[in-house]
Amino acid sequence: MIIAQLRALLRPALWRTTAFRMAGFYIAVFCIVMWLGLIYVNWATVGVIERQNRDIVNSEITALSGEYRAGGISRLIVRIEDRVGPSIRTENVYLLLSPTRLPMAGNLNAWPSMARDGDWFTFPIVKSDGTARINRQVEARSFLLPDGYRLLVGRDSEQRAQFSANFFRAAAWVAGIAILIGIAAGVFASRRVLRRVDHAALAAAQIAAGNLDSRLPLAGTGDEFDRLAGSLNSTLDRIEDLMSGMRIATDSISHDVRRPLTRLRAKLEMALTNPEQDIDSIDTMGGAIEEIDKTVVILDNLLKIARAEAGVAGSSWQDVDLAAIAAEAMELYLPVAEDQGITMEATLAPAMTRAEPQLLAQAIANLIDNALKYSGNSGDSRTGQSGHVHLRTDRTADFAEFTITDTGPGIAAEDRDRATDRFVRLDDDGSRATEGSGLGLSLVRAVAHMHGGDLVLSDAQPGLVATIRIP
Repeated sequence: MIIAQLRALLRPALWRTTAFRMAGFYIAVFCIVMWLGLIYVNWATVGVIERQNRDIVNSEITALSGEYRAGGISRLIVRIEDRVGPSIRTENVYLLLSPTRLPMAGNLNAWPSMARDGDWFTFPIVKSDGTARINRQVEARSFLLPDGYRLLVGRDSEQRAQFSANFFRAAAWVAGIAILIGIAAGVFASRRVLRRVDHAALAAAQIAAGNLDSRLPLAGTGDEFDRLAGSLNSTLDRIEDLMSGMRIATDSISHDVRRPLTRLRAKLEMALTNPEQDIDSIDTMGGAIEEIDKTVVILDNLLKIARAEAGVAGSSWQDVDLAAIAAEAMELYLPVAEDQGITMEATLAPAMTRAEPQLLAQAIANLIDNALKYSGNSGDSRTGQSGHVHLRTDRTADFAEFTITDTGPGIAAEDRDRATDRFVRLDDDGSRATEGSGLGLSLVRAVAHMHGGDLVLSDAQPGLVATIRIP
């Protein structure tokens, strides 16, 4: 359970969410503002401590100057010794010099070189607590007494340094805790947002796959996600109504157009049974029946393309194996290939995917039909026969693929995009002067797109390689 939670926490998508980035932004702003505030508080507090130390030093200077005026140098020495005796722990520093600059009293060994009478200055000292020697900074003032004596009074600034260290140590802990809490809050918010985005993406994928009944989930909170999902669901309701109307219209067109064509074909067939018909009439009626059959095929293909492009499946989606569908289609077309002297071979590896089997089978059949049409016009030096067609199914990390390779004239690179448009036939030079309506590749592309995949055309040198890739 813990490992699963850690994996969910380390998802790259989690860190890229807007909620987490906003949390990170506010954490950064909070930390900057907090540290600026803490620096100001530290500066103000240290200033107070520094002023207190200076007040203490000034008070000592005033008191010792009064002792000197009241009792002379001997009394001043006694008062200094009282303040720095061996049993007294003091933060103050004292040094009294004779007119000849010899130390007379105090707890400082030497007069600092930077000392200027009346001015404040800072200098380092080394203290010993009996076990270790400690470096300290002292802020002090010196002044000249009558008769040439000099007195230095200072105060150890350790209190100020210790306060700053403790202050920033506490501030670092507060900042660290605030950052951890902010990250936790950002992860919590991001996971909520990402969960809703994942649900919406799943619903959108189902809709894109043709399941128009799917809708974006609503949390019932009335937030911006609910408002957006509600608007999109209303749009999907409208699209579903339009698609239902289109389906009804196409079914009606199919029925209304097919019925008179069927009746006409039946009448022509009955007329053909009349023994009094002459040869020309029989040929004419036979040609008319063929044209009716072609018209019905074109109508059926147009309806299939419309349904595929609209995501309207002929039956429910299933887990299918492209290899099995390709094997059935090859068995169906193998007699046709033998009649045309074309060799058909197959390398069929299992390639499972989720698809609409009827439309997918129609798409594969269209590709095989095209390959047989155009391979029959080209020689194949490898087999000595008039053509060669190879079927292959495979599964990669991302796609289930069906590929068919023929030895026909192929399609020029600049014409491959146009070749999949409706009613386009690339036979201007006579090399593709074969029967057809120009809807075969259009249907294949529509079926591939309906499944979230694509139709890829490439050069076989010679011939054409057509590949259906389905996620």
